[in-house]
Amino acid sequence: FPYDIHMMIRCNDAPALENALHRSLHRLRINKANPRKEFFRLDVDEIVQIVKQNHGEVEYVAGKALEYHQSQSMSSEDQLFIEQVFETVAKEDGQALAED
Repeated sequence: FPYDIHMMIRCNDAPALENALHRSLHRLRINKANPRKEFFRLDVDEIVQIVKQNHGEVEYVAGKALEYHQSQSMSSEDQLFIEQVFETVAKEDGQALAED
């Protein structure tokens, strides 16, 4: 995905909040081999709870996260169709489709 913004948080001490979030989310890190990659597996409600525990009430601005929401709502039939199109294109180009 391109960077999909799910939520922005406005507060008066962003560095302290970011540090608290990183400490709380460390075990949920997706890329455990490179701690500089800041991707975590959790939902927005869990982030809100961690923020409240560490920083109190802050202002939240929802993002669009368009491709994420499209992916979540995609039917199995649509997903299968897209996979078949990519496989056809890859075969035509003489390349194998990478497995995830």
